[in-house]
Amino acid sequence: MINMELNKVYTGDSFELIKQVDDDSIDLIVTSPPYADTKSYGKKINVLHPDKYVGWITPLFVEMNRTLKPTGSIIWNIDDKCHKKLRHTFVFDLIHHLTHHTDVKLYDYYIWSKKSFLPNGGQKRLNHVTEWILHFVKDQNQVKFNMDEVREPYAKSTIKRCKKGIADYSVNEDGIKNSNPGIRNLNKKGKTPSNLFWFNTNATTKGNKHPAPFNKEIPLWFIKALTDENDVVLDPFMGSGTTAKAAIELNRQWLGFELNEEYIKMIEERIKIKQLSL
Repeated sequence: MINMELNKVYTGDSFELIKQVDDDSIDLIVTSPPYADTKSYGKKINVLHPDKYVGWITPLFVEMNRTLKPTGSIIWNIDDKCHKKLRHTFVFDLIHHLTHHTDVKLYDYYIWSKKSFLPNGGQKRLNHVTEWILHFVKDQNQVKFNMDEVREPYAKSTIKRCKKGIADYSVNEDGIKNSNPGIRNLNKKGKTPSNLFWFNTNATTKGNKHPAPFNKEIPLWFIKALTDENDVVLDPFMGSGTTAKAAIELNRQWLGFELNEEYIKMIEERIKIKQLSL
């Protein structure tokens, strides 16, 4: 990396700082960027109108994609919003623009359904309790995905059903149907997770001065799935330092950018506490 030390947060504009990162050097970029026209992240940080979001963020995506290794991924947690009584489409516009006008590829998307939330609905609108987690890649044929690291336990009913055997009806060469009950083989490490995540929100984290602290479960899950030990994880919107804490916990290298100087001390303190705890 050019003029950058790993395991450190740098103060400045991520659009400029990322230009100092070498090509093909980052294993995973995981972040929750500023949402369009929702929260203020400090005096120096502009709150963007959703109509301008795609044009604003696209240059950063181009740079992020450049820095990824061919096996790398970008995990982008974002939420849309209502504008003039309609659900704004800037998240969908972003996906379409990136996949049609840049080299960034949409590998998959996941839905974060919050376990706890503040009521936000009304007489004509339901409570909005989900956010998008978008998974972009540089090369879909080489992307790293350690499925065994994130497998989940099978339900007892699934195990019981599979032990009884599942009928396999086949037709032999004489056209006669044969019933061959057989036991379905379950993966010893667990089942493949679904694309629906049930994470808590950290909006009320005690003592946290950031307006929208990142839930640590998100970077932890994707760091496990998409990287190996000592791989490099970048968060271009470090915020309160949650991605760094998750990377340290899982023995990964990390790098962070943060524009708001007021958050830097908080990040460093949280990282120091995590390192001491380990």
